[in-house]
Amino acid sequence: MRSSTALCNRQQVCRYGPRLFIRLLSHTKRNLIPTDLENEKIITKIFDSPEYWRSFNRPDDSRNSNPFQSTRKILSSLQSNSSNSVGLFANPYLTSPNGLKEFANETLEKARALTRHMIEDQSFSAMKDYIKELDRLSDMLCRVIDLCEFVRVAHPNSSFVKAAEECHYALFEHMNVLNTSKPLFEKLGKVLYDDQLGINKQLSKEEISVGKLLYADFKKSGIDMDEQTGETFVQLSSYIANAGQEFNNNITIPKDTSVRILPSEWKKEDIKPEYLKQMTQSFDGALAIPIYGHIPFEILRSCPNRIIREKVWIALHSVPEEQLTLLTNLLKCRQYLAKLMGCENYAQYALADKMAHNPENVMRFLQGLIKDLQPEVLKELKLLSKYLPDIKGNVKNEELVDMIKPWDREYLLTKYILSLKSSQNEDISQYFSLGTVVSGLSKLFNSIYGIKLVPQKLQYGEVWSDDVRRLDAISDKDGKVGIMYLDLLQRNGKTPHPAHFTVCCSRKIDERELDTNDPFNLTLPTTATVETIKQNGDTYQLPVISLVCNYTMNPHTKMVFLTLDQVSTLFHEMGHAMHSMLGRTELHNVSGTRCQTDFVELPSILHETFANDVRVLSSFGKHYQTGEKVPETLIKRHLESEKALKHCETLGQVKMALLDQLYHGSTGFNLDDESFNIIDLYHQLESNIRIFADTKSSWPGKFGHLYSYGAVYYSYLLDRAIASKIWDELFEDDPFSREAGEKFKNEVLKWGGSRDPWVCISHVLNVKELEEGDANAMQFISKAQGKL
Repeated sequence: MRSSTALCNRQQVCRYGPRLFIRLLSHTKRNLIPTDLENEKIITKIFDSPEYWRSFNRPDDSRNSNPFQSTRKILSSLQSNSSNSVGLFANPYLTSPNGLKEFANETLEKARALTRHMIEDQSFSAMKDYIKELDRLSDMLCRVIDLCEFVRVAHPNSSFVKAAEECHYALFEHMNVLNTSKPLFEKLGKVLYDDQLGINKQLSKEEISVGKLLYADFKKSGIDMDEQTGETFVQLSSYIANAGQEFNNNITIPKDTSVRILPSEWKKEDIKPEYLKQMTQSFDGALAIPIYGHIPFEILRSCPNRIIREKVWIALHSVPEEQLTLLTNLLKCRQYLAKLMGCENYAQYALADKMAHNPENVMRFLQGLIKDLQPEVLKELKLLSKYLPDIKGNVKNEELVDMIKPWDREYLLTKYILSLKSSQNEDISQYFSLGTVVSGLSKLFNSIYGIKLVPQKLQYGEVWSDDVRRLDAISDKDGKVGIMYLDLLQRNGKTPHPAHFTVCCSRKIDERELDTNDPFNLTLPTTATVETIKQNGDTYQLPVISLVCNYTMNPHTKMVFLTLDQVSTLFHEMGHAMHSMLGRTELHNVSGTRCQTDFVELPSILHETFANDVRVLSSFGKHYQTGEKVPETLIKRHLESEKALKHCETLGQVKMALLDQLYHGSTGFNLDDESFNIIDLYHQLESNIRIFADTKSSWPGKFGHLYSYGAVYYSYLLDRAIASKIWDELFEDDPFSREAGEKFKNEVLKWGGSRDPWVCISHVLNVKELEEGDANAMQFISKAQGKL
């Protein structure tokens, strides 16, 4: 998701990261790198055995202590200001909520000092280093902003969360001020475009690329406006940011907390006894079904009564009117902002610097998908229709489309999966414990990239929960390339959705930044906030990644077992992590996942493809008790059931992308029209497409990507089509090919956002014509849709 700010301008997807004052860290000694087989065993055990994890974390000097000393000691420093704590992510500020505020305040102070210096120093050398300094300023601020965003959704301590919210707001507001700084903008213009000065001839390609990105973002932020118009722009931007955050915070709030089923609408046999016990009945026999927890979802899967399923489904997909009003105002403000910038609508404004370039290309791409998906979707609907009651004879397609409703989907799908009795003979998750899967990821990355994930002992106060594990990514060529914190177990208050955060991104550090006399750095070693490495004589800050999931531990085995869908999700998030760590650029603004929004999902979707390959899954899947290798026939049967409605799922994504375009004006609808109603538009779109048509709920109020991916939600579909072609070109014959992995790494991952995505795709697919990135390129990519 791309930030709305100019200086913090490369996307975070899920969220992606900055840096403040740099100092070489003196860390406690980490573990030596074990052999491949030893490393895979260690990874498995630190996730699958709490006892082994406690033993693994035992301090080196604690030979006389309990070998199973609780790691609660690691976390406990968060409750105090212990001088022994290294702070979250080994950042010494982050030992307490007040420390986070101090970190933010000192960042603002240093950022203001650096900004004044950049504006005042007009010397030739200062002009030559100007883009690097802008990038440094961006890195300072983004590192606090992205850290705060992570803390807000993952930290269990409410005081930390509150501090993060305050700091995020303060620095984000300051970022908006910088985005409207004409002195910064005008100086950048001279550096880039004043041929008489000749500075542009001495800049690297990456500096010019970043300079142009920042210049375009300054322009996009209304820098050319008069003062009054500029103030309006800032007010609109601030409202959109705040309203968008509030909108996303409220998407889980239902319109009603229960559904009333009249006595005439249900029978006792409609609902399983174990669920019925958890419901309430009124004196007249009416039933109240709660719209929270697992019960409503179980009802959709198991209840034969269509009336009940319909009512429950609509309630699950409906929101309070206040949420719809918030979304309407958000969309209108975006439209006003776009018109303020001289664009017809927000979609045109948002897509100008994306791979798709304009709304017309997006709509052609999505409409082409619908046309080509239709035959496969109809086959899947016919498959489901076999389980509809009272079906007689061969049903025509037109009747079939209208017959199956969205509240029938889970019920019929469950019937179909249960009919595949052979695939239900054994629980395949028993072969995929969490430790086994993470170990398998390390094995795969070692094969295709030459990178191992090596477990590390945690220092006192380094993490926010006992469940967090630290893995360092070690390259066989470049040494350590990144640090990952895996927070994968279920915890109350934690974000329910899998997410990837780049808390700190890679960036080359200028030697003068390491000079203690540098007025814009902290001079005391104890205030170091990032780990650095040397490579080919240059100093780089190491990227710090956090992956967050919500997997449930089995209470009997004290282990986590993953379904194939969950395995795929973890591979997806690890794809983002690899992009963050291998996209090592000199400048922060184009590092790793800081690239165009409709390109950022490509690596993660490609890595997800590995998790759907029988050869890959069978290479590491083994039974947690016997160690027996997972049978390939079992994998194939489960993959078949997992993909039962693959094309219907894709069509659902297309509908969401079309709604995103519709709401942001690409279809020409005037948001100023008094008849504008977001739910009427949604129902109209659903009616036009007809398949699983929802004409009764207010689901758009739950579509959080309308804010975070405004007008760019098509990105998943575009990147899935590109990933399909790359898989066919590189990995179809051998998913463990080092040659293929090196090509993908060197042509895509290592560039981050510093090279035109179409050039990356052209090179990796060996199709020169794609470099143009025009409508023909979009059409070429769309031909992969049959495999989406």
